[in-house]
Amino acid sequence: MAGLLTIGIFAFMSYCNEYILALTVLKPDNYTLPVGLKNLMEVQKFATDWGAMFAGLVIVMVPTMLFYAMVQKHLTSGLSIGGLKG
Repeated sequence: MAGLLTIGIFAFMSYCNEYILALTVLKPDNYTLPVGLKNLMEVQKFATDWGAMFAGLVIVMVPTMLFYAMVQKHLTSGLSIGGLKG
């Protein structure tokens, strides 16, 4: 069970971080957070509002860190199961 959970976590994280697919397929109203942050930086050009940029990065990072904190025991046991010789 822990192995399936580990694979699910890695698949979820790779789908959330799929920048090119989200940029190509989605409409601007439905962009994912990484694409939205990149657009925020492009709109501001050389006068980037670093406070808004870092606030957006924290908003993106906090749910991932909370999710990892909840499943870290299962994740590490799933990773170690693959390395054990049965």
